[in-house]
Amino acid sequence: MKIFISGGAGFIGKWIVEKLNKKTEIVILDSLDKQAHPHDRNFSPELKKRAYCIKADVRQSSEHLKKIEGSDIILHLASQTGTGQSMYEISRYIRHNVDGTAKLLEAISLLKKKPKRIILTSSRAVYGEGAYKDKAGIFFPGSRKADELQKSRWGLYNSKGISMLHIPMEEHHLPNPVSVYGFTKLWQEQLIQLFAGTNDIDFLIFRLQNVYGPKQELNNPYTNIISAFTNSIFCRNEAELFEDGNMTRDFVYVEDVAEIIAKSVYSRNSFAKIINIGSGESVTLKELVNLISLLTKKEPEIKFSGRFRLGDIRNAAANVDCLKKTFPEWSPTRLKVGMVKFLTWYLNQDLSFYKDPDSAMKEMKQKGLLKKSKNK
Repeated sequence: MKIFISGGAGFIGKWIVEKLNKKTEIVILDSLDKQAHPHDRNFSPELKKRAYCIKADVRQSSEHLKKIEGSDIILHLASQTGTGQSMYEISRYIRHNVDGTAKLLEAISLLKKKPKRIILTSSRAVYGEGAYKDKAGIFFPGSRKADELQKSRWGLYNSKGISMLHIPMEEHHLPNPVSVYGFTKLWQEQLIQLFAGTNDIDFLIFRLQNVYGPKQELNNPYTNIISAFTNSIFCRNEAELFEDGNMTRDFVYVEDVAEIIAKSVYSRNSFAKIINIGSGESVTLKELVNLISLLTKKEPEIKFSGRFRLGDIRNAAANVDCLKKTFPEWSPTRLKVGMVKFLTWYLNQDLSFYKDPDSAMKEMKQKGLLKKSKNK
């Protein structure tokens, strides 16, 4: 079997490569983008030993994309992933995520033999705020309004001003992204579904929740809240919680994600579907910070600053019934167990680079996306 992986040198890609059968031929194309690879813009020895690695941009690599020929599976991971950053670097996110996907599909269309399956890693961001309910029914609200957030009204409310209850995200729920990043991931999904359908190619789209674990980039300030909190606690002995700290997220361990994607590579079943990958558990950011403090035996100063970011969602939790039905062996790592593994790895990393933890926050404040409640 031959598999072509765009963005294969990234956090999730490195784990997937480890899970693939040793007899599988692997071709990786990755631009080694400076934001995602700030310290070493070269392929690791482990990846070069396992795969044929091409340093190139998927948007401008028609010559390199000829290496797709003969691939049984196309795994599309390449993407810009900063939700907040996408709100002001709009054209960059569209160029990379949407145009990049289009260029990849154009290259596939020229192949003598088409792959049997295209797999995309999408995001929970396509749901936006997701689904909420009250006595009247289920609603799919848009983004929260700045004037409400400035009054410290953090939740989602019905027309009578009554707080509504969040429902875990289901694959059939209406996509309603509230960030440019979310829109670009939805466009990726739609492009692949359309292309696969008209070319008789199977497809599988995984909507990932917050993925964490060893090997993640610790110095990318635009992604990964777990590394951001851990860095802040270790390097400054403090943690700032936006809003009231009760925003919820679904954290899924990276090795669990990689195992499911690897299984989907070798499966002989036909999929043609979208599947959530999450733990199925909702955790507040306040609980997350307390867990990190407990496991590290730190006592950081926890700041409830009243600050908020436009484009942030209030709640996120995945319904994983479809995942369990499709992959019955699915058994996600509990957050405490996964955090022990992450922190064990983290403590062996060089933290000397960690000099300006607020760079992303300063940039978002300058762009008008980071604001403060009037009640603080």
